[in-house]
Amino acid sequence: MTAWWDLTQAMKLHVAPMLAREHDLEFKDFVGLSAIEAGANYPSLIAARTALTPSAVSRLVDDLARAQLIERRLDEQDSRRVQLNLTPRGEAVLTAARSTMHQLLQQGLTSLDSAQVHLFARTLQHLAVTVRQPPTPPATPEETP
Repeated sequence: MTAWWDLTQAMKLHVAPMLAREHDLEFKDFVGLSAIEAGANYPSLIAARTALTPSAVSRLVDDLARAQLIERRLDEQDSRRVQLNLTPRGEAVLTAARSTMHQLLQQGLTSLDSAQVHLFARTLQHLAVTVRQPPTPPATPEETP
């Protein structure tokens, strides 16, 4: 766990300032754009995907729209809902930010051979799947042998 903590802290220290400096993008904006691109195109879906509060999502959406990275449209099926879509500028910024992040990650992986990189990627994928799973409730006394 210490290694994971160290990695996340190092990423925060280097990635967030890099996104701001090179793409004029806060990390939360990157997360929001990524969520919308992945199909979370309603504020409630962004909240569910990112674990942000509805008020935080509202501020995020306002910031992204003000920066012309997303556009709001009335849902054609339900005019009470607002659908969110990346603008061409939002797509370009997200692509560029991902490229920058990939370059940073590649620099960190240069000391590993290809088998180690493959194992690292598989382990991260497994961790992502595991963390997304709902927690297993503890066994009740009747269920224990």
